[in-house]
Amino acid sequence: MRIQSKLTTSLLITGLLSATVVAAVAYWMVMRDFRQTIMEKAYQSFSLDAQAFLNSHQTDDWYQAEAVQSFHQFVLSHRRPPAGFGRHLPRPPKGSGYRPPIPPPGERIDHLGQPPFVFLILSPSGKVIKGVAAYPKGSQVPASVISRARAIEVNGKVAVLASPLGDPILTESDRSYLRAMQHGLAIGIGVAVLLALLIGLIAGRRMSGSLRAMTFAVCGIEANSSIKMDLPTGSKDELGELARAFNQMSHDLSLAHHELYQLSIQDPLTELSNRRHFDEQASMLYEQACRYQQPLTVMIGDLDLFKRINDDFSHQIGDEVLRCVALLLKQGTRSADLVARYGGEEFVLLFPNTSLQQAGECCENLRLKIESYPWHEIAPQLKVTMSMGLSDDLSRGGFEKMIGDADEHLYLAKEQGRNQVRSILAA
Repeated sequence: MRIQSKLTTSLLITGLLSATVVAAVAYWMVMRDFRQTIMEKAYQSFSLDAQAFLNSHQTDDWYQAEAVQSFHQFVLSHRRPPAGFGRHLPRPPKGSGYRPPIPPPGERIDHLGQPPFVFLILSPSGKVIKGVAAYPKGSQVPASVISRARAIEVNGKVAVLASPLGDPILTESDRSYLRAMQHGLAIGIGVAVLLALLIGLIAGRRMSGSLRAMTFAVCGIEANSSIKMDLPTGSKDELGELARAFNQMSHDLSLAHHELYQLSIQDPLTELSNRRHFDEQASMLYEQACRYQQPLTVMIGDLDLFKRINDDFSHQIGDEVLRCVALLLKQGTRSADLVARYGGEEFVLLFPNTSLQQAGECCENLRLKIESYPWHEIAPQLKVTMSMGLSDDLSRGGFEKMIGDADEHLYLAKEQGRNQVRSILAA
């Protein structure tokens, strides 16, 4: 399963669960407040009727008032048009013959003829005056019921206690309101699910795209560690941090690979090609010269009496001499020529597409530059010269044989006094 699908599914499930929980909590809170509102209005209506009932009989004793007239008869005989949860039922038209249902004792009714709550009427001590099946008249209710009851006062004195029982009976308008609220919550859940799906698709595609780019970059580095791969780092989140860390790693790896490669082909002291790299390049150029019948000349040179320089002036001075000679050789040759330190104080030059005479003239110039270099600036009385041997014989059957010929000519230069260039022409 792709990460985009996983992320989208996770966000969809999270959004659905979150929306459901929020809807359930919202519905519970609305129902709680709705029930409380109905109860408050019903209690206010009942309290006004109870006070009017007792005041009409000029007493605060419920039993005394009911001995004259029952409470529900009093309510029916004193109806007035209600507003909302009305205090009384609407008066029926005269001559209609209509008689609204009379609720059981203790019930309050709204303008539709349905009691929103059944009220348990208690004496101040908690004795049932008007009860229901669970709490018959004359029984003593538990303290929990008394604690929920509300006092109805007459002339500043608590006459009775009223405690609503059960759940409210909803009118058609109440049910319509709740249906509209449920419909709105359902729409909210649907919108939340669609938003979660949309966000999941967008975030999943973005994350998946970043990870695919990173996977491609990692595979590219795995295939060729010298390649430097850069990822976009525009975002400031964890993916951006990961991309920046990857780019740094790629840069460091590429740099390390380059340094390692340079170490494998370059002499660290003189920064010239080392013998291994020179032999590889020279063999290739030799085969090319033989195939296309082009001239090729090789020179091998050796610093004269270099051991004495190390002994008399220190190895540090000797290293500085090697670096200076390498620089002179590099500056005195073409970019197409190959210059390398062959080992110790030996240097080699390869001149592609160059005749022996042309290479000899170049080497003579190099010899003079080395001889005339201001070595005294490095160390007083320091003098440096180089002997050189050349070869251009491609018929020897291999580049190693050409190096061997050049080395023999170098030996002759050493034998005949050093600080000179020896070749077949000069032999």
